[in-house]
Amino acid sequence: MNTEALYVQPGGHIEDFPLAGDPERQQKAIAAELDGPALAWRLGRHLTIHANPDAHQRPRNKVALSTWHDLAGSPGPDLRGPVVITGPERRDGLLQPLPAASAELVAHWARLQRAATVVATRPDVSAAQAIGTRNLQCDAHAVHLDPASGRWAYVVLDGIGDENDVKAHVRRWAPALAREAALSGNPTDAIAQVRVQIHARLRTRRWRHMDPGAVAVVAVYHRGDPLLRLAWSGDARAYRLSHVAGLHQLTKDHNWAQELLDAGRTPHEWDHNSVTACLEDGVIGDTQVPVDLVAQLILCSDGVYHPLETHEPGLLEAAAELALDAKDSAASLVAEALAVGVRRGDKRDNATALVVTFPRLVA
Repeated sequence: MNTEALYVQPGGHIEDFPLAGDPERQQKAIAAELDGPALAWRLGRHLTIHANPDAHQRPRNKVALSTWHDLAGSPGPDLRGPVVITGPERRDGLLQPLPAASAELVAHWARLQRAATVVATRPDVSAAQAIGTRNLQCDAHAVHLDPASGRWAYVVLDGIGDENDVKAHVRRWAPALAREAALSGNPTDAIAQVRVQIHARLRTRRWRHMDPGAVAVVAVYHRGDPLLRLAWSGDARAYRLSHVAGLHQLTKDHNWAQELLDAGRTPHEWDHNSVTACLEDGVIGDTQVPVDLVAQLILCSDGVYHPLETHEPGLLEAAAELALDAKDSAASLVAEALAVGVRRGDKRDNATALVVTFPRLVA
């Protein structure tokens, strides 16, 4: 008697996979289909996922991972390449049939994955802004494609203050930083190079009591690079929305509140407003993350993340997860941040969110 199972490829293609009626032949058939030895992960009482542990260089099997997350409510093992999904193993070693409800759940995620793996040539990017209760919009964002290399750069600047000089400053240097990052491919170097250019320009100006400044976050993406590269100075932030495991902050604030937290102390309400680094001066943070772990990249100013994380925890993640695409996500994040301020009767800061989704290719 054959055991009903499913063969599942990372891109969402699934096939019925009948197995022989004795344990040894079943295991040999699975190993042959997966091109090597197979490990079995038991998921609850009704489902077992068999995968090749040596497939670490192959694409993640997002169908299997999504099924795992749906059933277990937590990230699964790092399943890569094709997998075979069966029912649980009996005491005699025989694999039981895959229950119909489990098979339908796998098929559901496979359909979604096939819809999401249409070959794309360009990232999907969108930005949203609101002035809040400020007099001027002193945030800025920029996107630039370097035609020679094919690299994309994404930038958000949050100006320090609410003056015309600050507004002009961020509008000038956001596109300059995006161009520099796309050209070099190194966002850390790009911030350093733009910093030199800013200082050179300021030396030609008449003396002022305070020169304009901004905090910055920048990301660089290239279709041929498996890593998304980021740098920042100040407390503009980057987040990644995972395909299966929620929202993750990629940056660490350069401000007084974060320094107090690092020292084991509790910040006061306004300590986050005192930045310890910015585009013009101070430390430059950097990080990188595999692109295939990023369902959405979110770059934003504190006018977005601060009201959401401070007053309504979980709303930032929910707004991103429920969005239909990059445009919907950016608009929802800004709208929710302003709505929090309205509900509380607070002043609202400039709010900017830039959201990117990247091409996902069929394996």
